[in-house]
Amino acid sequence: MAPLQLFEELRTRGEGSTDTKDQWYIVAATALAAADAGPDVTELYQMATKGTSLAEEKHIQRRLKEAILKTSLLYGVPRSLRALLPLFSSLKEEQIDNYGPRTEALKNGETDSERRDRGRRHFEILWTPAAAQANRENNFKYQTDLETVYGLWLSEDTILNPVETQMCTTVALICSGSPQQALWHTRGIIRHGGSLEMARFAQDLSFKIGNAYGINVDGVTKVDDIDFEDERPH
Repeated sequence: MAPLQLFEELRTRGEGSTDTKDQWYIVAATALAAADAGPDVTELYQMATKGTSLAEEKHIQRRLKEAILKTSLLYGVPRSLRALLPLFSSLKEEQIDNYGPRTEALKNGETDSERRDRGRRHFEILWTPAAAQANRENNFKYQTDLETVYGLWLSEDTILNPVETQMCTTVALICSGSPQQALWHTRGIIRHGGSLEMARFAQDLSFKIGNAYGINVDGVTKVDDIDFEDERPH
């Protein structure tokens, strides 16, 4: 399947539901970057922004770039740059949106304690409080920076909310060959308040991108086989 045909199929399904209307392109871009098909992100972006106003284009651009940058922690900076740099080169000066929420937060005086509290809350929902604390203690025991990098980076929610982050991390992990970790983050979509439709969309999109770009997705636990009992936050 040619990229344009595949992207059109993903857009049609994504825009067909209010749950995934503004998520399809961030999930697809993440999957492409993780599958080391980053250069095709520019074509995806051009499809997603065709016919939009400049303000809407910048909205889409900001979210797409954040999705790739945020998930680069999971599949590597080189792959993220193979997605981002061709996109950067395609933009005219007036199209560029260069907002960075982490840079802005530091400029505006966000404290280390505030960042750590945000990371703690994010992972307590993802893993449950007891499991999150056990992971935190283990990280600090062996390498203190692991908690700092992983927790604080992924929990930033100015551009992508926690559900959208979990959708992106799910596809990033599936398309980079990490099915066990993908299972945790598929559960995370529901635990952070997302719907089963969102979880299915993220997973199905991962399978389509994976199959189109030669990624083995056979080891992934299907959404309908996951026990989501009592998964929603109380």
